[in-house]
Amino acid sequence: MGTRFKGDTKDPMVNVTTWCLLVVTIFSVLSRLGTKFRLFRQLIADDLLMIASLVFGVGQSIAVSLAVGSGYGKHLKDVTSADLDQIMKQIYAASLLYILSLLFSKLSLVVFIRKLTPSCEKKRVARGVEAIIYAWATVAFFGSAFSCVAPRTFDFWRGDCFNLLAWHYFIGISNIVTEVSIFIQATIVMLIIRPWGLRLVFAGIFVPRIFVIATTLVQLLFTKSGMQSDDWSYNMCELTIFDGIVQCLSIVTACWPQLKPFLSWMRSNGLKIQDVEDHVYQNYKMSPPSQTGSTFPDQKFDVHESLPLTRQDQIIFTTNWEVDSQSSQANIVSERNHHPWADNSGNGGQRSISSIN
Repeated sequence: MGTRFKGDTKDPMVNVTTWCLLVVTIFSVLSRLGTKFRLFRQLIADDLLMIASLVFGVGQSIAVSLAVGSGYGKHLKDVTSADLDQIMKQIYAASLLYILSLLFSKLSLVVFIRKLTPSCEKKRVARGVEAIIYAWATVAFFGSAFSCVAPRTFDFWRGDCFNLLAWHYFIGISNIVTEVSIFIQATIVMLIIRPWGLRLVFAGIFVPRIFVIATTLVQLLFTKSGMQSDDWSYNMCELTIFDGIVQCLSIVTACWPQLKPFLSWMRSNGLKIQDVEDHVYQNYKMSPPSQTGSTFPDQKFDVHESLPLTRQDQIIFTTNWEVDSQSSQANIVSERNHHPWADNSGNGGQRSISSIN
């Protein structure tokens, strides 16, 4: 092992942290996708955005790991000139993949919140938040890609670059601005929920997002010491670790609202996930009676509200309703009405009533 685990190097700390965070990220995304597919039998736009975020996050972690293999985490005096070029190229690639990963994780959460918003006015707010995120990502990506003069755009140590310290401050602060805008969007949706107790539960789903802001603020405290150090291959490691933490938290907290307990709670309180629930209902409605298990092929059931849809000749009663519970019971009284004028006996017609328990 040589000097790999001595106190004068940070490469084990960077490597272990990077891969541990990546494992947490992968499990979070897989849990989210598995839950959505199990409940709805399909993946929609916000799920695809999350998959894209995970792909770029994996790429970022691999790039950091390759940089560590080239000597990142060691003192600058212990790294050869050829290895320095490799480290800068890999850190350069990791920084671009980091921005893309954050972009898609933010968009995934924004799209998910938008699908809970019934009002066109509130949807415009969501579009505005998306525009802010797109603008941030465009400026951050191309600014980072061309912060140094071509062809050595990766050479932030010996190349001709603009003020990289100010640029990293801008990236961090603008990232916080996008997170605040997402909070505002979620708050607008929360205000339509009644009563206050349900609002607090809904707020609790998105409160963990504040950890992204807190971690970014802490990262800003290390920015100056890392960027202005003459021993950057050693002192920039904390910035790289915080990049990994921010990336992981951004993905995990975007997956958090879509785990089964929260999806079940939202559906039980009338918060419908547009598109996905409509699509599943359409598939259920079009399926033959033998597949739905219904003995009444002329009745249509909404599987998401778990309540039958009324017809003009039906009266529906429900009792002891518990959402997502096998103990839920529904009593359906089906009434065939014959208009009085259609019955020659004048007794108002016959009525047959069947009760299903």
